[in-house]
Amino acid sequence: MLICIGVTAFTLSQFAKLIQHLLTLKYDWKFELFMVVGQLIFQLPFIYKKSFALKTDYYLNMLLVSLMGSLLLLPLLLLNHFYTISSMGNISYFFGAVVFMFFEHKRRVIKLLLPKFISYTWVLYRFIILIFII
Repeated sequence: MLICIGVTAFTLSQFAKLIQHLLTLKYDWKFELFMVVGQLIFQLPFIYKKSFALKTDYYLNMLLVSLMGSLLLLPLLLLNHFYTISSMGNISYFFGAVVFMFFEHKRRVIKLLLPKFISYTWVLYRFIILIFII
């Protein structure tokens, strides 16, 4: 779990450097770490009545989806190291990774027999955070 959280926090903080001029605050790995842990806490009310094993499975799956999204960003980060890509290009690529993550999250939620709306609360959390950083 800690590896997933660490890689996700680091990768997203590196991506944030690409679009830092569009953000209202300094976005670093500590802020992203706080957001990842906050996401875990934010999701808890939606699964608190479930068994400990199911909660653990859900959190592991959610962290794996985040890790997958982070790994999807690595080619973009590498490409930006050698070439300058526009903010719109970076954001478009990021959005594509988020769409993939959403459908993968939804697939895993269904497989775990959890309510489908949990995938939407994952997006809701990120939109709430987005309001504060843009």
